[in-house]
Amino acid sequence: MNTSAQNSVALRLAEPLRGLQDGLGFVGPDIPMDLLLASGRPFTHLPWVADAATPWADQWLESGFPGWARSILEQWHAGAFDALHAVVFSRSDDASQRLFYYVRELQQRRLLRGPRILIFDLALIPREASLAHSVAIIESLAQSLDIKEDDLRQGVKRADALRLALRNLQQRREGGAFFERVARAALWSNPSEWIGELKIPAAATARRLLLAGSVPADDRLHLAAERAGASIVDETHVYSLRRLGMPLAEPDSSVARHIARQLIGCASGPRAFLDRAAWIVQRARDARAAAVIVWLTREDEGLAWHVPAMRAALDAAGLPVLLLPAASWRADDGVLDRIAAFSEGRVS
Repeated sequence: MNTSAQNSVALRLAEPLRGLQDGLGFVGPDIPMDLLLASGRPFTHLPWVADAATPWADQWLESGFPGWARSILEQWHAGAFDALHAVVFSRSDDASQRLFYYVRELQQRRLLRGPRILIFDLALIPREASLAHSVAIIESLAQSLDIKEDDLRQGVKRADALRLALRNLQQRREGGAFFERVARAALWSNPSEWIGELKIPAAATARRLLLAGSVPADDRLHLAAERAGASIVDETHVYSLRRLGMPLAEPDSSVARHIARQLIGCASGPRAFLDRAAWIVQRARDARAAAVIVWLTREDEGLAWHVPAMRAALDAAGLPVLLLPAASWRADDGVLDRIAAFSEGRVS
């Protein structure tokens, strides 16, 4: 393992809020990277702490909230995000949308302090009215954050360069756990500042696996596969290395419309309009995966509806599947042993 690569990623995971004075936070998928880069501010997805207790958050959040949302609210109450200029919540994800309203209510009742909050309402239905709505929302968010048109154009160029860098990284990927940490570090920082200098460690050939479903808390699923001689070489969740998509081939009539088309085109969350059965088979083939793990946390109800069609398509494609529904976000429910056994080819 390359020590400098490990240290570079480990630092960003250990101190994700370092240097974020007057910066931007965001929560949930489909927040435009182009706009974040155009802001000129440091930024991060609000980080979570997988195994930390959340007693204050548990007073307010129902059982349907995932573990990452509880961790974020607990840290918010502790003042971890007080130095931020603003936090943008996505409406593309049910949990991030609901968390926005809880934070707003708690702030209005003076039970929670912290930065001002904004909601980003990307419309994903493939029709012109949805695109027009999304353009207006992007323009409104840019205005709220005092981002000028020229800055936004530069943000698109920088975001496109980052998209290509992330694609290159994914294409060169062999190992699993290290790249999970890279993807999380890229979520919890401005990856354009360091991704191009990342040294990729050599990896031994292993049974290649695709991880589908929910966002894992950290690399524990990947490590379980690796200990059994396999490697998760790609993920389908919304924070994977593929989350920004590829640059659009042609410019649009306005920079906001260009960003809207980019976001809608690469959206893959529960509210995206995808043929998920065909999509997961293609993702497995692109990854040259020998098998697929579908890991779904018990709170991720939106994705659960697609499991029967996905399972049928993978079976038809001759791809072994390990289905892990209603799983614990902390993976403390026996799934690590099941992943290890599946990785060794002992169960299907």
